[in-house]
Order: sequence, then structure tokens, then C-alpha cells
Amino acid sequence: MITKKSKIVVLSLLATLSLNLFAQQLQTLPIDPKIRYGQLENGLTYYIRHNENPKERAEFYIAQNVGAILENDDQDGLAHFLEHMAFNGTKNYPGKGIIEYFESIGVKFGSNINAYTSLDETVYNLSNVPTVRESVIDSALLVLHDWSSFIALEAEEIDAERGVILEEWRTGQGANRRLWKELNKTKYPDSQYAIRDVIGDTAVIKNFDHQSLRDFYHRWYRPDLQAVLVVGDVDVDVVEEKIKILFADIPRKENFGERPVYPIHDNEQPIVAIATDPEARNTQIGLEYKQEKLPAEFKLSVNGYLVHTINSLISMMMNNRFDEITQQADAPFVAGFAYYGELVKSKDALHLIVVPHEGRELEGLNALLLEAEKVKRFGFTSSELERAKSDMQTHLEKLYNERDNQQNNSLIREYARHFLTDEPIPGIEWEYTSLQQMLPQLEVDMVNRIAKAFIPEDDSNMIVSIAAPEKPEVIIPGEEQILESITNVKLADLLPREEDNLNKPLIEKAPKAGKVKKVTQNNALGTTEWMLSNGIKVIFKPTKFKQDEILMTAYSDGGLSKIDEVEDLPSAAFSTMIVQYNGLADYNNVELKKLLTGKIVNVKPYIENYDEGFSGNSSVKDFETMMQLTYLYFTAPRKDDNAFQAMTNMFRTSLANRDKDPQAAFSDSVNVTSLSHNPRLLTTNLETINKIDQDKAIEIYKARFAMPADFIFIFTGNINPDDKATKEIICTYLGGLKSKKGKESYVDRNIRYAKGDVKNYFAKEMQVKKASNFIMYNATIPYNLQNMTTITAIRNILNMRYMESIREKEGGSYGVRINSGLSKIPVEQAVIRMQFDTDPEKQERLIGIIHQEINEIINNGPRADDLQKVKENLLKQYEEDLNENPWWRRTLVNYYKNDIDFVTDYKKSVEALDQEMIQSLLKQIAEQNNVLEVVMMPKE
Repeated sequence: MITKKSKIVVLSLLATLSLNLFAQQLQTLPIDPKIRYGQLENGLTYYIRHNENPKERAEFYIAQNVGAILENDDQDGLAHFLEHMAFNGTKNYPGKGIIEYFESIGVKFGSNINAYTSLDETVYNLSNVPTVRESVIDSALLVLHDWSSFIALEAEEIDAERGVILEEWRTGQGANRRLWKELNKTKYPDSQYAIRDVIGDTAVIKNFDHQSLRDFYHRWYRPDLQAVLVVGDVDVDVVEEKIKILFADIPRKENFGERPVYPIHDNEQPIVAIATDPEARNTQIGLEYKQEKLPAEFKLSVNGYLVHTINSLISMMMNNRFDEITQQADAPFVAGFAYYGELVKSKDALHLIVVPHEGRELEGLNALLLEAEKVKRFGFTSSELERAKSDMQTHLEKLYNERDNQQNNSLIREYARHFLTDEPIPGIEWEYTSLQQMLPQLEVDMVNRIAKAFIPEDDSNMIVSIAAPEKPEVIIPGEEQILESITNVKLADLLPREEDNLNKPLIEKAPKAGKVKKVTQNNALGTTEWMLSNGIKVIFKPTKFKQDEILMTAYSDGGLSKIDEVEDLPSAAFSTMIVQYNGLADYNNVELKKLLTGKIVNVKPYIENYDEGFSGNSSVKDFETMMQLTYLYFTAPRKDDNAFQAMTNMFRTSLANRDKDPQAAFSDSVNVTSLSHNPRLLTTNLETINKIDQDKAIEIYKARFAMPADFIFIFTGNINPDDKATKEIICTYLGGLKSKKGKESYVDRNIRYAKGDVKNYFAKEMQVKKASNFIMYNATIPYNLQNMTTITAIRNILNMRYMESIREKEGGSYGVRINSGLSKIPVEQAVIRMQFDTDPEKQERLIGIIHQEINEIINNGPRADDLQKVKENLLKQYEEDLNENPWWRRTLVNYYKNDIDFVTDYKKSVEALDQEMIQSLLKQIAEQNNVLEVVMMPKE
């Protein structure tokens, strides 16, 4: 039930509104008419929608209102274990039948076939399934049917999966996970949420009786707690009929409707929860103000939607305040964020979280409490609310403009949340039209009434939590100190925030425009190329995949390779970040963000090893703003001691305990060993941060962007090079850049991967004993598209081989992460990297299997079915990519920078793949005998 206080707040808000739209209290929100929504007699809910983004593809989900919270003590971890078993045999797909069949049609396990389990829900998905054949749709629905009630749960498969789950536990048991679990014990006393953590108890995982898993499955996986969701290029009527027929054999269960929602108790006095861990990277302090859940019938009403909107605005304004604070050199914390949302299934909360400076933890807590107190006393200002409303309106407008280009995967996740958490799904048309009426009516007094009510005068239902490293420099206040701070903040002398209004142009006077000197067309790519009068080359790829998206990328050779002195590299590497933190022209970063309120625009400069440039995106109407920002990044970087100090403070705090994190030590060892301890390799640690000089960084930044004529700009999306306004904008803000003519190139600084047989085995103190392993093969290989495609295929084949041998057969690791690539700068080279965690006792055997699988392919070639699955997946992915702006952006860079033509030649390169080609290239790589192993073992 909703509490009396919450009722008063909500009803007083609604009484303030005079719009006819809200006159009828609890007017039920519509469900988007594009959704076919229904329920079978056995209780199964279904959602079906026809959508063609991407075409000839569909998403098939089954959402279970079931999670780890429902386990008995002897089932601790079995909800998650059951999720794994869904891929190890069902009634109609025995063994690995689901994976084998769907991978044969290009649907890849892991990326397209997957699932997740949380405390309160479990969701399975088959994604980007081809729908050109009805038999494939039938097969996908049959899988959902089997997952619903016909998972085999064979004894042999259960026992084989125990090792995989234990290794997933080992991999995931980092400091953050341990701290979360420890804090929950105090935050949620006498509650299921204090004792359940999804991955479960390793003793249970090792020893549970098979029947315990079957009992959990048969009790909780039942149609009234399940929703089948299908979104994509399907016939809705046909799919609905198939669901009705296929799922009719699942009877309504006797315990229909029994699913408990576990409470967490109210607290009259603040709960203080403190946990420490020697491997934690930094301290996080949280305030949570528990709120009663609004009933489902209210959340799914028009008025409930209004309250959700106000909660979102409050979160936005609070985050804006935190951003402003952390931009100051003397800020009491270096990061902060806020949101209103679910705490557990039975409670919501206003969440406020900050990261304090090391050694100033009490100061950080007091500052957080003061920010909450300011909201309680004064609320927010009109200017803050107007900025938040403007940003919300702009975001919704973009979604509305893209209403015909919504992605299948985005829509289906939204519908799953409707089933699991009562999220409204009225459709973007209703939301856009209604918010056009709602937002102007939301006045600051009305919003503040809700905001102030979140933070009670009597401190009831308040939780203070501190998760921190275990080290002498971290000074954690005790519970008595924390309670004293809560009391003292109420006596603080505070002033309300002043209104501000920064209504100025980004650029006071536009530069003198240049001209387009030459226009050429590339019919094969569908691009238009301009040469501007100042030497900048501009390339356009107009598309209609998104109606309100323009992507920008720009590049010029040089990068960090142009820095002669090694001691200048820290300043150079962080120079673009410094420039972004400092703001542009006369505006600091806080002012700049306010100037950009209500705009969808982003521009980021970068300097990498061998080039520099920009990435950016904007809505169609904010294209000019994107170009103005680009112009300012070329011409008006600024020095700002305050911002620079705030940035370095943030890094010092986040890196203060880095040396205690075993994964940081492993990552550093991989990097320095891979590049033979090259002195130009930078590690992001305190030593590096302390070497950064702001003046030197800005000097280097200006030098790298001093010659605009050397840049190539590529625009992809809804942009028309024949449009007069587009031409004027580009000629003004790119063509108006002053530049000497010339062409730079990178400098080869002899940075190379390690050669020969290289091993770096070392031991590290760690809380959870595991062996972390990194293996790399590198070789000189010609840089061309066929080799790029072949090495991608090798990676995917190895992924399947290691999944079978190391994960499934050995139960030795949760998974082997594989990365491969081919590059030509500074030299042509190929790399294949493998990384995995395992039980230290299994380490030697598993690393042997890594090499054995490679040797097996070299000696005998890949299995024909593995190669065919990979080719199907690559071709399927290519067809999907052709309709994506980001793919075209990458493809055009490859064409103009690297002379690689994915558009004309990629499909042919995939079709050309055969067993001999795979075998031959992998043999070329291995025979150069450059094999590196980095292994981190636990100290005894």
C-alpha cells in the first residue's frame, strides 16, 4: 500500500494541475496500439509487434518474474544455475541443440543467444534472428516454449555445469561485488535481500541435489509469471496464433498468483551500513531515502506517468548540481550522481551517491548531507527546472523524430520492463504529445513539493552506506559520527541557490567563410567529396537510417608519435581531456553545458598514438552547434587552473588504491610485457597523473590541431551536401579556419610487440584465489581485406573451440575472451589475444589447451561446421550493418585512410573463406614464433 504521506504529496500535486488531460484521476494509460498484447488462459502474457529495424530480423524473449530472491537456503544460487541449464538441453533441443541450430543460421551464442538472472527476474533472448523463413520463426518460438516449461535438467548436464558456475563466481568476485553483498546485510535487516546475491553459495553449487534445481524450476517457472515477447519483421497475426497453439500445452499451475514480493522493513532511525575491502579502488558514500512503491494501477495511469516525469526531472537537476560541484578544485567529492528508482522490488528510493577524496571521507559525507538538506529546505530554482525540462523535451523530440526507426532490441526491452516492473508503454507518439502539454504546466513549486517530501524531517527510512578500501589513509567515520552529522546538518546556516540565466551565443561573431573549391562523387560508396579553399577535405554519406542523426569523424596523421620527449607524453596523452574539462573560449565547462541546454550535440577531440581528430554527433537542427564547437576546439582552447585541479583530483582519488587491485596489476603487466617495456608506454597511475603539466598539455594540443588543412572530415546520416544551409555552415566553421597548407605524417617510434617466446608469471595478494591468464600471438602479415576477414573468422572459430573445450568439457573457466586484429601502422602486423580466469590448480592444463586448439587448426584445419557457422554470422551481421550509420562511419574511415573497401569487397571476402585459408593464415602467424604469456597467480 502507498503510505499516507506519499498519498498526500501525490494528490496535492494532482490537485494543482488544471489541464483536462489530468482531470480524470487514475485515467489508465493506453498501451501502444502497435503492440499486440494479450494473455492466455494459463496466465501466459504475450507482446508482439511488427517492426523493421533491422529488416528481416526479430527478437524473441521470454521474461520470467522469477529470480534469486525466491530461493530456499538449499537452493542458494540455483535461479542463476537454472538459467545456464536452459542452454544445456530442452525437450525439443537436446544437449547443445539450441546453440548448434541457431549458430548454423548466423545467430551467435553470447551476443545473440543469451540470458541474465537478477534477484527478482530472469530474461532469456534470441536476438537478430533471421525471419525470411517461417521455419526459423517456428524454431525460435519452440525454444521459448521449451524454456518456459520443458528444460531437460539432466543429471549429467547439471554436474558438468557446476564447474562453469564456480568459475563465473571466481571471475565475478571482485571488491565491488563483495562490498555490495556485505552492505546488504545491514541495509536490509531480516530480509531476503540481506541473504541472496544471485551467484549464490559455492557450497550449494558444488553439492546441491539435482532435485533441488528441478523443484525450483517446476515451482517458479510457470505461465502466470512469464511473458513471451516477439518484436521484429514478422506477421503479428500469424505469430499470435502460433503462440496460442504452441503454449496451450502448458497447464495453469496450482500455485497460480503465489509469487511473493519480499518487503524490507521501515526504519525510524537512520540505518548506517559500512563495509571495507582491501581491493576496493575508492570510497563511495550513499544516501538512500526509501519510498513506498506506487501501486501498479497508479504507475500505469496518466497521473502515474506525470509523477514519473517529475521524478526524472528531480534526478536530472540533482545530477546537474553534482556536476557543477565536481568541476571545482576545492570540491568535497570528485564524482556524484543521483536517481530516483527501484531499491528492491517492494521499495523505491531517492539515491544520492558521491566519491569523496581519500582521507576526507567525513567531509564528503557532510557535503552530501548538505546537498540533500538544501533540497529539503529550498528545492530547486526555476532556471534549474527549465533547463531540465528543455533537455527532457529535446530528448523526447529526438525519439519522436526517430519513431519509424526504433530498434527491435530497444522496443522489446521496454516491453519486458512493462511486464516485470509496470513501466508504462503508451508509445512515443502519446508520450511526445502528452509531454508537450505536461511540461509547461510543471512549475517549480509543484516539483519542489515532491522533491522536499523525499527527504523526511525525522530521518526515517534513511540509509547511509559507505563502501571503502581497507587502508590507513581512508578515515571512515563511525556510526556515532555519522548520526551526529545527520543531526548537525539540520542546524547548518544555508542560503537558497540563486537563479542564473546564461543566454549568450556560443560564438559572438562568425568567421569569414571559405569556399568549396572542388566537388567529386564516389558512386560506389554513395559519397560526395568536397575540397575546401583552406585545404580541408569533407566527405558526405547521406543516409535515412535515422531521421535525426548526423555523425562526424575527422582525422589527421601525427598523434602522440610527434612528441619527441618521453617526459612530455603524460601531458600529451591527457591534453584533449584537459581541454574538454577547461571549456572553450570565454566559457568554463559548467557555463558551456548550460549554453548547450536543450541541444543534442557532442564533440570530442582525441589524440592517439598515430593520429588526432574529432568524433561527434548531433541532431539535424543542432548541426550548426556541432560545427561551432568544432571550430572552437580548433581555435579557442582555454587554460583553467580550477578545472585542471578538479580533473587531477578526480584521477588521484580514483587511482589512490589502484595498486591493491589485482586486476590492475595484471592489466599493467600485460601492457608492459606486450610492448617489451617500451618507455613510451603510459600507465594510468598516480605517477603519470603527477607528471601532467597543464601548460605543456595545451601547447601540445594546439600544435596537433594547428593545421586544419591536414584533416579529413566525414559526415554520415541525415545530411544533404546539396542543401544551401549545410554548405553555408561547413564553409563558415570549417572553411573559415585559417590554415597553412601541408600534409603531416606519423613518426615511427619503434613501438613493437614483443618477439620470441616471452613469459611473465608472477604472484599477487588477492582475496579470491584465481589465476588470470593472457596469451598473445603476433606476426608480420600483409594488411589487406581478405586477411582482415580471415583473422576475424579465426577469432570466432577459436571462440567456439574454447567454449566447447575449456568452458563446457573442462568446466575450467566462465569463458575465454578473444581479441584479434590486423593493423598497418607503424608496421603491418596481426595479433590474436586470449584471456581467461581459472582455478589456480587448473591453470597449467588450460593454458595448454589454448595452444592445443590453435595447433589443431594448423594441423587439420577448422571443422567444416564451425567455419560455416562463422560465415553465416559474418554475412548476417554485414546485412544488418549496411543500415547503420556507425558502420558507415567506420567503413568510410577504412576506405579513405586505409584503402580498404568494405562496401564492394567485404561480402566476397567472407564467401571466399575456406578451411585452407584459415589454416594457412593461422600457420603463418604461429610459425613466426612470437608467443607471449602473462599469468598472475595468487600468493601462497
